[in-house]
Parts: sequence; C-alpha cells; structure tokens
Amino acid sequence: MAVRLFCIRHGGALLVVAAFIACANSTIAEGFRIETKVFVGEVKEPISETTTLFLNGVVYDFLKKPEQTAVFRKPGGGSPGQFTLLNEQRSILTKFSTEQVDGTVTKMKAWASRQKDPFLQFTANPEFDESFDDDTGKLTLASHLEKYTVDTMPAEHPDAMVEYREFLDAYTRLNTLLSGGRLQPEPRLRLNAVLARRKVVPIKVELTRTGEDPLRAEHAFTWRLSQDDQKRIDEVRANLTKYHEVPNDQFVHDTKPREKAK
Repeated sequence: MAVRLFCIRHGGALLVVAAFIACANSTIAEGFRIETKVFVGEVKEPISETTTLFLNGVVYDFLKKPEQTAVFRKPGGGSPGQFTLLNEQRSILTKFSTEQVDGTVTKMKAWASRQKDPFLQFTANPEFDESFDDDTGKLTLASHLEKYTVDTMPAEHPDAMVEYREFLDAYTRLNTLLSGGRLQPEPRLRLNAVLARRKVVPIKVELTRTGEDPLRAEHAFTWRLSQDDQKRIDEVRANLTKYHEVPNDQFVHDTKPREKAK
C-alpha cells in the first residue's frame, strides 16, 4: 500500500497527515520515505522542507534549510538509542544518546512547571479534553491554550507506524534539548499516545493556539525507497566515518545560522 501523508514539524514535533493509496506489507522491509513541507497561516512558501528515510530500523532525516542531517538508531540490545547530527558544510558531526536527551528533557519539564508563564506551566503537564467520532474518525484534543484537530483512519501497517512513532517521539524530545526548553514536547507526545491507543493514523492535523497563526502541512509518504534515496543513505553512511566528531555544544554553536550584516 502506498501512502501519502501530510505532516507539521513545529519545533521538531511532526503533526502527521496521511492518505493511504495501496501497497503490500512486504514492501515495508524495503524502507519508506516521507516528504514534508511546513506552512504557517496562509503563506504559500514552506518554512521548512524535510525528507525522512526509514531503512532497516535506521532513520535518516534531511532538513533542507538550514541544511542538516540526523541519523536515528532506536534503543536495542541493552544499549540506548542514538541521534547523530551531521553538518555537510563543515564536515562535522555530534552524537546524542536517547538517555542523555531524556534526562535533560526531564529536567526541562521540571523547570517549566515552576515558571509563572501559564503556557510553560501547561506544556509541562498538559491536560486536554479528548473527543473521538467513530463514524468520521475525527479526533480532537482541546485545552484553553491550544487545540489539535485531527482527521484519522485505521492504521493499516502497524509495524511501520510503530517505527515512525518511535522516531517522532525521540525527535520531539531532541528538539526540546536543542531549543533549551523553549519547545516543550509533552503536548505533542500526548497526541502521539492517543493516536497509538486508538490505533489510528492522522490524515489531517491542525494546530491552533490563541494569538498565533495556525499551522498546516503537506507531507508525501511512500512505501518504497528510490535509487536516489539509497544513494543519499550511502553518502550519509560514508560521512559518518569521514566527518570530525565534536562536542554537542560546539556543534550547535558552529551550525547555528548567522545573521546577515545589515
């Protein structure tokens, strides 16, 4: 079954949208890909474009602007999972273990809960009113500060969706670390959990917050990797052995976009 998804990446949190077309379960072993374009409000140009490739339990995530690649290996065999971030322009990389990320995010969540800002307090432990229409598949998670409205359909490839959710959850937490706690993960993680519990995948997702432009997304999901996809993966694998590894803080500093002189 081929699939077409639409997805919002907001602070690293992907709000997924899917439209299934047709493909056999056997093709999952060949890998699958996601093309993501993120839009804000009525702006026609995307603010973010990403290609995410899944192959043999490893995820390769390519961000177009700023150009950066992330490789994710999930926990297994008693070892924690790991993110490797690569910057092609500087030929450097850095590594974050999922244990490191989870530990830092836990501290940031505690910090947010102590702040006076109502939104930070909310993101530390969000509470949503959940409603789900069995006939239409529409899911709503609503609070006084933000609202998710999701059109869903039953998950037809649970193995692939589990793999996708593992990456999505982990990447959401990583972006919390990289943002210094500004982008708390709990609201998006709560939505992920509800989708998994109801065994559905999103077809359309809308995120609205008071005083902010709504987020929308377009995301193409295909159950087969192309030769070009495999070539990109091979290049990343080669770069993992060639690039110079640097500490996390140095990588973030060296790859941070510089403001142009006025």
